[in-house]
Amino acid sequence: MSSFVIKVIACIFMFCDHIKYASPELVNFVTVYLGRIAFPLFAFLITEGYAHTKDVYKYRKRLFVTAIISQVPFVLFRTLVGEWNCLNIIFTFVISINAMMIYDKLNNKFLAVLADLFLIILAEFLHIEYGWYAMVVVLIFHIFKNKKVWMSILYVLTVIVYYLVNELNIFVNVNAMIYAICTILPLIFILMYNGKKGRDDKRLFYYFYPVHLIVIYIFSFM
Repeated sequence: MSSFVIKVIACIFMFCDHIKYASPELVNFVTVYLGRIAFPLFAFLITEGYAHTKDVYKYRKRLFVTAIISQVPFVLFRTLVGEWNCLNIIFTFVISINAMMIYDKLNNKFLAVLADLFLIILAEFLHIEYGWYAMVVVLIFHIFKNKKVWMSILYVLTVIVYYLVNELNIFVNVNAMIYAICTILPLIFILMYNGKKGRDDKRLFYYFYPVHLIVIYIFSFM
């Protein structure tokens, strides 16, 4: 499975996850639960983009520009959710790229972890989407990309902690358990990744993200 296929799957599930806010009639198992598949796939793709880009600084700049352009559509969309005062997920990925760069460039891994911990705290302070959870997931996918077993174990543990921190006890709450299972499901696609880029689609996500938010916002008034 190429990165292009994973990206398409992620975009489909992201749209499913977001469309439910446009109308109560669209609330169903797919939009509520399977929408959880999207974020982990994008987090993984960010680590792949970082690993294979020819110029990480240009890559980070492109994401930052996309984040700025997407913020207004994101705020409009978040008014449907009822919580608009946060930064969109692209800002999260920009900070995550900085965290990966720090980890790779500092020879002293203890200092690297401390620096990344600071960025994780900063992410929470800036109120970016998914906050500490997103940063940890990206770092797990990056640091353990060649150790699939450890990557999978640490990711599953992170998901469990995330839901427990958000007071969704997945050990007794059936709905929370389904949420967690659907959040873990993306590991199947990630482990099926063949390391190939597939179709050249550099701009797909950059366009799709802000446009789909605007489309959903407009659709909510119909």
